[in-house]
Amino acid sequence: MNRRLLQGVLVLFCLFALPSGCKKDKADRAKEELKVERKKREESSEKYKEVLQSLAEEKKRAENLERVLMELGERLEKQGKPLPAEVGKLRAKEKEKEKKEAAEKGVEKLLELGNQFYSRGNYPAAREVYSSALELGVNDPTVYMRLGKCCVEAKEYDKAISFLENAVAQLKEKGTQEHLCSLYNNLGWLYTEKKKFKEAEKTYLEAVKLDPKYVNAYYNLGLLYDLHLKDELGAIECFERYIELKGERSSSVKKRLAEIRQR
Repeated sequence: MNRRLLQGVLVLFCLFALPSGCKKDKADRAKEELKVERKKREESSEKYKEVLQSLAEEKKRAENLERVLMELGERLEKQGKPLPAEVGKLRAKEKEKEKKEAAEKGVEKLLELGNQFYSRGNYPAAREVYSSALELGVNDPTVYMRLGKCCVEAKEYDKAISFLENAVAQLKEKGTQEHLCSLYNNLGWLYTEKKKFKEAEKTYLEAVKLDPKYVNAYYNLGLLYDLHLKDELGAIECFERYIELKGERSSSVKKRLAEIRQR
């Protein structure tokens, strides 16, 4: 009987001891795997550092070689001797780089001048400068926006529309929403002036779609519906939204709303 009891105790001991041993084995294996993983990361980090160092040394050698070749070219040029092919290529590359940098600096100065004229309200001069910048290859939506403003001041609405459409296309392509609402609003006004009422409606709707709280577009769209498209319900909806957003002309808009409802 005692022997059977002893055997039972041994069995129970083994049953309770086994999970603890298993847990320990798992913990040991996890630690070992962690060490291996850490070692791999350290090796990868060292290799990455070696590659960076190698690239830096290669760049330094290339720069030194270019410097030596340029110095050699200068000496040969002073002596009236022909330049080796590699030196000639390097000199041409350097001149092209200098030419490009000079052109970029020239364009920067040109844009600075245009911005000065524009900020002072001298739109004819600003327009002339910005147009010159476009001829030099500038493709900046801000330049197109400002040219559009210059053309509006000169009452050349067709040209203004062309510039603003170009600015919109660029901003949409770049995924930039800044200025888009005001651009759509200005385009809508220009389309209205040219009696292109459907185009105006479309651009105003683009503005409020982009920013549902853009009050100016609601105001202009309401006027468009009321005065040109003869859509009283559309006008009421836009003017009510304008008042809800507490637009600056809310008092006059309330009077217009009352007139529309009395018709």
